[in-house]
Amino acid sequence: MGSVVALEEFRQTIEKKALVPPVQKRPEIRGGEIWGRNYTDIEAIVFGLLKIRDIVAYHVGQQDQAFDQLCMDGLEAAYLINERGPARLKESLKPIKEWILDEMTEDNKRDMSWALVITDLIEKSPTK
Repeated sequence: MGSVVALEEFRQTIEKKALVPPVQKRPEIRGGEIWGRNYTDIEAIVFGLLKIRDIVAYHVGQQDQAFDQLCMDGLEAAYLINERGPARLKESLKPIKEWILDEMTEDNKRDMSWALVITDLIEKSPTK
């Protein structure tokens, strides 16, 4: 009879763990990794936008579909830079910068500043 009670307690513990969302790990921010990329390449832009997304999600507390859409718009503008020009990419990054600035607090300003730096690097990199 004791093993049945222990099994039921085990099931309840598993169910409680399933209901609790996982704690998001702080994104690793390395200056060399950020500064060392060529943001004229689409791979570097993808890296940058994903890093920005991770930083914002960590400090906001969850993924936000509206912010994810802004990042997707930035990716689309990067992929179509030859057809639409760099002005469209700069235009798509402006709301991302505004979002970052709106979410910046005294506690997260170091990481959010890195997100702004990445955005500026993507925006101001010369096009091919």
